[in-house]
Amino acid sequence: VKIMKRTTVVGAFDHGIYGLVERVADHLKVPADGQPRQRLWRVYSQSALLCAGATERPIAFENNDRPGIMLAGAMRAYANRWATAVGDRIAIFANNDDAHRTAHDLHRLGVEIAAVIDSRPEAPTSAHFEVLPASEVVNTHGRLGINSIDVKTPQGLRQLQVSGLGVSGGWNPNIHLTCHQRGRPQWDPALSAFVPSADLPKSLLVAGAANGKMTNAAAMQDAVTKAMRIAKDLGHKPKSLKLPKTSDELVSVTPFWYVTGTQRGWVDQQNDVTVKDIKLAHQENFRSVEHLKRYTTLGMATDQGKTSNVLGLAIMAQTAGQSIRETGTTIYRPPYSPTAIGVFAGRSRDKDFRPVRKTPSHKWAEEQGAVFVEVGMWYRAQWFSQPGETHWRQSVDREVKTTRESVGICDVTTLGKIDVQGADAAAFLNKVYCNGFAKLDVGKTRYGLMLREDGIAMDDGTAARLAEDHFVVTTTTANAVSVYRHMEFARQVLWPDMDVQLISTTESWAQYAVAGPNARNLLRKIVDAEFDLSNEAFPFMACGAITVCGGLRARLFRISFSGELAYEIAVPTRYGDAMIRALVEAGEEFGGCAYGSEALGVMRIEKGHAAGNELNGTITALNLGMGWMVSTRKDSIGAVLSRREGLSQDDTLKLVGFKPCRASDPVPAGSHLMTKGTPIDAKHDQGYVTSACYSPTLGHHIAIGFLKLGDQRLGEIVRLVSPLTNIEHDVEVVSAHFVDPEGDKLRV
Repeated sequence: VKIMKRTTVVGAFDHGIYGLVERVADHLKVPADGQPRQRLWRVYSQSALLCAGATERPIAFENNDRPGIMLAGAMRAYANRWATAVGDRIAIFANNDDAHRTAHDLHRLGVEIAAVIDSRPEAPTSAHFEVLPASEVVNTHGRLGINSIDVKTPQGLRQLQVSGLGVSGGWNPNIHLTCHQRGRPQWDPALSAFVPSADLPKSLLVAGAANGKMTNAAAMQDAVTKAMRIAKDLGHKPKSLKLPKTSDELVSVTPFWYVTGTQRGWVDQQNDVTVKDIKLAHQENFRSVEHLKRYTTLGMATDQGKTSNVLGLAIMAQTAGQSIRETGTTIYRPPYSPTAIGVFAGRSRDKDFRPVRKTPSHKWAEEQGAVFVEVGMWYRAQWFSQPGETHWRQSVDREVKTTRESVGICDVTTLGKIDVQGADAAAFLNKVYCNGFAKLDVGKTRYGLMLREDGIAMDDGTAARLAEDHFVVTTTTANAVSVYRHMEFARQVLWPDMDVQLISTTESWAQYAVAGPNARNLLRKIVDAEFDLSNEAFPFMACGAITVCGGLRARLFRISFSGELAYEIAVPTRYGDAMIRALVEAGEEFGGCAYGSEALGVMRIEKGHAAGNELNGTITALNLGMGWMVSTRKDSIGAVLSRREGLSQDDTLKLVGFKPCRASDPVPAGSHLMTKGTPIDAKHDQGYVTSACYSPTLGHHIAIGFLKLGDQRLGEIVRLVSPLTNIEHDVEVVSAHFVDPEGDKLRV
């Protein structure tokens, strides 16, 4: 058996998984070298037994937040465990028998008991101290701490001199973990508390005070019974246990939540919620428990209402004239106790249980010594090192130069692919994209920009029309799922009457980019002879079904992400490995090479194409320099809101390029841009860099990013600052299209 000290179960999750936080160094003045503050454990269990006990709750009365006022059970714990008294003259205010035990324990240890104030008419008596039945504490006094209390008794008002006040309004079973999978507790009127229902997380049992068993004998018997049941379920034969005898007293509690007339009586002391606040919530019609929680912030502090929730619900129920069962309750979420954010760091070490998606060329890329990068779940070849290359940039620079001078091949299967078919396919895409698709000719491809409902750019890609009723839409790798979900929502909810069907075909087709001056020559070696690839027969942005390698069906798209003459060829996934080998073999005649995602990124920055760094959820078509694409002749998602005043101000950010005034200077992504001569602060911020790289084509670092009115400031020198990396120097504002700005190479 492994006993874990200083460890708390903070969450109960699916399939019997529990999150545990071990406090490794919280209690140490100087933590041991190499040790974390806290450590996260994930326990995968077949069965679990929750014995979390119960938490005492307070009573609300006027000025119950003075120093020296605390829960009676806490007073008893300090006295019995650490021989520490809160004061030398203590009063207890309670509605249950358990608090009387606190008074007896304190008296036994030599603490003077001023009185036990019990709200019940039939309160236990004592030979050692005064008990005031049917009484309540109506106020407290003291500047820096409590020194006296006002007690309302049947005989009148009394004032008692005290140095401490213990309060007990009963006990709440600690049922938090039972709610972490949406289980709802049930109200037990005998305990005046919520207890676990039968709707528990799978394989979790509850025992002891957490299960509403409030005596020692009942708690131990419940725990043994549940433990034996678990042992039997796991295939063991447990022996019967003889439990020790205990001197239990009956648990008696009579609900008493707050003193009538209380205004400044604190219910949730961490979030400063008072009785008055809860009554005001009822008056303002925030009577649902969810509304009460959010209107007052009751139970929304780090303790999640461990002492205050039931008290607050009871006050709302009384104010509404109904029972607590009728009022209902909120449920709890993980973590059970405050947990450092740092404890969750590092959870993605190694492969763990995360699925991995491999491209069709993965095996071939491994054989070529590719270095892989994780792109979501995908593993993509980042670059291909050659003998003699000792730094990653040597490999990337070679791949870029080879592609621009001859030909390169890149696996682009990870780009999302959505097959759109139906009589209304064109009309549907016309509504989903901000630019027009209704009149796109068959055999043509068009770049498309998709907007969110609020007019912000969501994703970009292409749509190829293979037939009157058949399109193939591409998305960015990162947004493949979200775009498909967005399109399905539009199809099913916004326009359910349209004759259009969608299906994701990302993993059905292996797709390769073939780019460079010799791209056409390479493809002619594998595309079957009956298909004419000349510029006249298959121009820029053309698409169509073809066959390759003697009859294998394929699709060919003449699109370019690099700025070079380029094509993307797609074959069924099962032929993907054979296709990459055929392409590379065909490219050997021209001195071609395979290139990875790093070279792909360099060439797209050189060409000025926007990608994920630019489509960051705050950018519009106008920012991207594509405001002209948002058609005013048709309606589409986000088109109207993209033209709202806040997105079209006079100083709108525009996508431009940046090059260092001194060739050796870097231009790191994330840097901010300032007008020369102005202070370097947020007030004078002119924009920021989104993507940067070293350009082997130009021989220096380059970047693209957003600058206020950037398209009107070409040639201007601005100040680039990166406080995190201590970089500050001048850069020139240039066109984002560093290579072939006129696009001549695309169309040869």
